[in-house]
Amino acid sequence: MAENVLSLNKTEEKVRAQEKVESFMMRNRKLLLAVIAVVVVAAVAVCAVFGIVDTLRQKDLAALDAIEYTYTKNAASIEASDLSSRQDAAVEALKPYLAKSGIVGVRANMLAGDIFFSKKDYLNSRDYWLKAARAGEKFYTAAICYYNGGVCAEELGDNENAATYYETASAKENFYLAPHALFSLGRVAEAMSDFARAKDSYQKIIDTYSGDDFAKLAHSRIISLTAEGKLN
Repeated sequence: MAENVLSLNKTEEKVRAQEKVESFMMRNRKLLLAVIAVVVVAAVAVCAVFGIVDTLRQKDLAALDAIEYTYTKNAASIEASDLSSRQDAAVEALKPYLAKSGIVGVRANMLAGDIFFSKKDYLNSRDYWLKAARAGEKFYTAAICYYNGGVCAEELGDNENAATYYETASAKENFYLAPHALFSLGRVAEAMSDFARAKDSYQKIIDTYSGDDFAKLAHSRIISLTAEGKLN
């Protein structure tokens, strides 16, 4: 009996420790998104290198490079009012490229999505991230665009669509943030009291990404939900 109690206490300690990490991840979703944006730039650059096949596309991509450079140059050190003006100018300059297909449309809409996210205009940001995803559905940038669309939908309180976008992102082949997307899906499923869906998402992380830190967090959530009587 004493051994069973000791084992239970150790399990509870592990759960509490994992939940502290989980709490940190939840509080810092926007910070993680900013880190992701850095990776997105590298991913888009690779797409551009292999996707450029004609002079016109090169011209469009060069124009997007110029717009992004003007928007981001010394952005951390300028006044808020000046940053707002830059954002508006960048969005205006992007308009001729937003409806284009392929890598040009992807890059233009991703930059617009990032700008509107910085402005906390999550509705427009979501729409541009989704346009970027659909413009390059076969590109590996699509997964991160759907993921960011999920973050925006969650900020808007639209958990149902947030869950859909997270799930779509997680299903994309070789998406390096799939465990994160699945955990986010589990969170919003919990918020909608769809605990069976949350469990399925958490269990998928455990089964598919057993060595990932999110697998530990997923395990702790299943234990917590079970203890709370929300799962059988």
